[in-house]
Amino acid sequence: MKYISNIFIRWVSGLALTFVLWGAQAQTIHISHCMAGCPQGSAVNNEIVVRHLYVAEINSDNGLADWVAYRVLRDSVGVASLLPRWWQQDELLPVASVLETDLNQPLFNQPDLSDAQDRDYRVNEVVFTSEDRGRLTPMTSFADTPYWEELNNLSNMAPLPNDLRAGAWSRLEQAINELTASEEELFVVSGPLYEVSGALSTRSNNGGFPVSYFKIVANESAYASFIFEGGLPIHAEYCDRIASIAEIQSASGLVIFPILDNELTPDLYSDLRCQQP
Repeated sequence: MKYISNIFIRWVSGLALTFVLWGAQAQTIHISHCMAGCPQGSAVNNEIVVRHLYVAEINSDNGLADWVAYRVLRDSVGVASLLPRWWQQDELLPVASVLETDLNQPLFNQPDLSDAQDRDYRVNEVVFTSEDRGRLTPMTSFADTPYWEELNNLSNMAPLPNDLRAGAWSRLEQAINELTASEEELFVVSGPLYEVSGALSTRSNNGGFPVSYFKIVANESAYASFIFEGGLPIHAEYCDRIASIAEIQSASGLVIFPILDNELTPDLYSDLRCQQP
């Protein structure tokens, strides 16, 4: 079996990579953003993008992330309110996979920053507006790093409804950031879930929007995990959306921690201000 290892600085890789996993070669890829291996189970023709702050598997059908994984450290968390937010093409992905709303425009163009948050975006066959897009890897968790700008990449973008993004989703991200005051590092895996033939999946075969989103927070011994319905109101509580890793794996078709040696216990909920399930 072939092993590929990279040298990482404290929270990030010093090198951004794009690679394809060829099943016949049975490769194991070591990426510091993923605890006990990155999720497995997506289509073999998907592309994986490794950035300084996150790794994302890009769905070959809709051009969006099936999942992202990232590692939050105490000294990576910062204040993101004044950081510029715009969307930009991820140069590690083929240009043809990312398009702006203008159907006459053959390639993605950097948006005019004067109205960047008011423009619709088209990623393959999915079109969504400024009210329905968000970052799977949050700015606040990495605002104190020099690499925060890459979180504006389209490889980190998902159609997240505004009430969810500004409500329970955001409050959970804040709780994760606060927990880093006592935890050396936290690993997070997050992604969308689509409804396909009456069941949930990370893959959409009709260009539709996700119906739910998952987020798993873990350290080397414990975890907390959640599933959020896309239609949640802004006042919904993230502690009411608890789900087990087994439930998320069943819904997504992914193996979240494929090379985990020990069984994780659901002991991070209280640290995130939730009652133990």
